[in-house]
Amino acid sequence: MALQLPPVPASLRSIQHYLKTAAEHEARDPVVAYWCRLYALQTALKIDKKSDEAKTLLVRLMDWLEMIKKEMSDNEAITNDIAAQAHVENYALTLFEWADKQDRAGVANKNVVKAFFTAGMLMDVLTTFSELDEHLAANNKYAKWKASYIHNCLKNGEIPVPGPVTDGSAGIIVYVYRFDFD
Repeated sequence: MALQLPPVPASLRSIQHYLKTAAEHEARDPVVAYWCRLYALQTALKIDKKSDEAKTLLVRLMDWLEMIKKEMSDNEAITNDIAAQAHVENYALTLFEWADKQDRAGVANKNVVKAFFTAGMLMDVLTTFSELDEHLAANNKYAKWKASYIHNCLKNGEIPVPGPVTDGSAGIIVYVYRFDFD
């Protein structure tokens, strides 16, 4: 089942983390790996399907998805969108809740960052099935912000503030940072 992909071209860099998440979940949860790769494929097709590098990657991805769909044809979380959505949503929320519990307990480390970040990405993957409801959209935004916030605090030698950071009025202050786990 392991998939060896060619390098992701610069034009498709935005799908790289979804492919990495899929690879990390290959053995742990093949359903999550499948839907991450499908989301990456659908996103990539909107960005670049004409360059030779993109075509090579996309064809390899399509072939793998078709092979897995046949191999796992008895798994409803692959063949049935409702079951698949429930599976991915449950996985994302479990990760999110674990990270949030750790964060509120004052634990700030790479595992918490990775859990928040992965939960946010999996909530993006849920858009394959439908638009996110208000609760999931808020959790998605918060997970990505909190991952970025903790990551940058750790990188700068600062101690992150546990839980949500508010501006004193009605909302969370959201800082957008780019980061990489490598």
